[in-house]
Amino acid sequence: MRVHLIKKQTIEDYVADNVGCRIPFQDWLNKLKFADWKTAADIKKTFGAADLLGKGSSRVVFNVGGNNYA
Repeated sequence: MRVHLIKKQTIEDYVADNVGCRIPFQDWLNKLKFADWKTAADIKKTFGAADLLGKGSSRVVFNVGGNNYA
């Protein structure tokens, strides 16, 4: 189970404009890059604050850096 970022450039632009969030986003992106989850529950093991959307949905909301960035 791999994560597909819809628009990575948006994240990169945000980080460029908000340097203080560079480390949390870099950590998050590195974990996504090397993750090989088998189930949605595995995502929750890596990111305890991740929200799995709806029954049967393959979408996840991640709370990066303690959800301090919007």
